[in-house]
Amino acid sequence: MRTRLACLVAAALLALCGCTGGEGRDAPRAASSAGSSSRPHPTPGGQATVRPEAQPTQPMDDLEKPIARRLASQVAGQGLKLDYLNCPRWDRKVPGDLHCVGFFDGVRAAVRVRLRAMHSGAVSFEATLQRGIVATHALVERLRRMGYRRVDCGDAPAYPATVGSRLVCAVSRDGRRSYVVASVTDRSGAVMIRGY
Repeated sequence: MRTRLACLVAAALLALCGCTGGEGRDAPRAASSAGSSSRPHPTPGGQATVRPEAQPTQPMDDLEKPIARRLASQVAGQGLKLDYLNCPRWDRKVPGDLHCVGFFDGVRAAVRVRLRAMHSGAVSFEATLQRGIVATHALVERLRRMGYRRVDCGDAPAYPATVGSRLVCAVSRDGRRSYVVASVTDRSGAVMIRGY
């Protein structure tokens, strides 16, 4: 009886060792490492493809040109380039607002222009971009200041600042290639950067 019990215990141990030792133990590890190496790398850029919006072909008028010049200098600090400003016909009333459309690196965005009368009879204006735009060039420069090299954030020059949207950038640091994600945190275009 004792011999039979010893044989049953030995058989159970052999079965257990056969399941958890040798090839059985390494097989899941090999499968998981093969899965991670064959996992496709993310494509640098935004989640959605940005197609440049077609801007009007007629030249800007005498009101749009000075507004566009001032607005272009304002957004240049954000890494953006104003391609065109399209405003509705002005009724010559002041004070008043014009709701215009700007084309910034191919991204269409609303621009509010406040018109005010000055004592000299001239009209002053203040143009404000109503929603932020994430300039790819500015993001690349920020990552370089953080110590990353060989930064690739995709081909699109800019993206609308949609809260929750993400831009993936391929980066290099200390000779190692990796990825970071810039998540848009508010409508102004602020992003939070973290590892992929």
